[in-house]
Amino acid sequence: MENKKEAKIKLNIAMICDPIGSNKSGVVVSTLRFAKLLKERGHNVIFIGAKSKEHKNHSWHDGIKAYRYRSLPVPKSCGWYLAFPTVRELKKVFRDEKIDVIHIILPMSGSVVAIKAARALGIKMVAHSHSQPENLFMDLPKIIQPTLNKMWNSYLAWTYGKAETLIYPSEMARTLLDKLSRKNQPSHVVSNGINIKDFRPLPIGDFYQRFGIPEGAVKLLFVGRLFPEKSVDTLIKAVPHIIKKHPNTHIMLVGDGYLRQKLEKLTRDLGVEKYITFLGLVSEKDKILAFNACDIFVLPSLAELEGMAVLEAKACGKPIIISDAKMSASRFFVDGNGFLFETKNHEDLAEKAITLIADKDLRERMGKVSLEKSKNYDIERSVDKLENIYYSALEKK
Repeated sequence: MENKKEAKIKLNIAMICDPIGSNKSGVVVSTLRFAKLLKERGHNVIFIGAKSKEHKNHSWHDGIKAYRYRSLPVPKSCGWYLAFPTVRELKKVFRDEKIDVIHIILPMSGSVVAIKAARALGIKMVAHSHSQPENLFMDLPKIIQPTLNKMWNSYLAWTYGKAETLIYPSEMARTLLDKLSRKNQPSHVVSNGINIKDFRPLPIGDFYQRFGIPEGAVKLLFVGRLFPEKSVDTLIKAVPHIIKKHPNTHIMLVGDGYLRQKLEKLTRDLGVEKYITFLGLVSEKDKILAFNACDIFVLPSLAELEGMAVLEAKACGKPIIISDAKMSASRFFVDGNGFLFETKNHEDLAEKAITLIADKDLRERMGKVSLEKSKNYDIERSVDKLENIYYSALEKK
């Protein structure tokens, strides 16, 4: 197998990600990006995913084949489905595709079956830690959260324990979740990365006109799911305090989720609806333009294993305001390029925003720091690491 690593022969890789192509969450976007770049390097990549309303049969994404199987929707997930292939079906796919290594992206139902099929065929596996147990049940009654967290952690330990290697998107994620791995199991930190060829300072064209954004205002941007762990209500509650000092301010919220109606009602209750635009889900091109159209990026999230949206904002040269939440790795991105604010404290968030809104020069200086630091997260470096992890896994007896 040493010759295989030295020669860098092309691999056949199966990525197991139930909601692939049916959802624009960070983990799905990251999976698509990695798969596309691995394919560009000559590897053959396939997806194992779930059938959905949009994808009722096997399909293709950027030239990558997705095998889809019977599924069930996940409540309040905005497009997540659980795949239920059989071991026999996956064994056939893995044989037909001559799979060398299986990459478990999400530890959902499809992964359980893939693990059984891989073990039957002697195929090596690596597991990617994209699941943060402590935030999965955040909107459920607190009395049952400890029990559910314990059960989920036990399940993750079983799943991760079957892999040759664990992959974490940040050092914080490794510190948080490495307790779920088996003793002496190798682990690596691989950032989700950012394609700095796509995410960069760009002219925005008619973006403001198309989305009804006031052109002269200072614009704050949030990008992400409208879910409890993102704490978007904290940003909305900060708006009345901000506009008292700077009425020429506008908030852009990119993303969707089951809390949207509740958040829209909050804007009406606070009387700030004219200062906030819900853009909903947008195309990848428009998302890049949104980052360029804003003056400040805000992430009030309570839990992040890394924070892809922060990487994207930095690559577009924007100052950042991030929640100093202990469960969020995104707080470590603040280093001379923005401010941290006290978690869920909308008044503190407003204060930090007012400081940046009032000082254009400060915004520009911090934006330049963000842009420079983003170069350390070029996704090509992450793909280099992934390739090496695959080859190392194949070397193991």
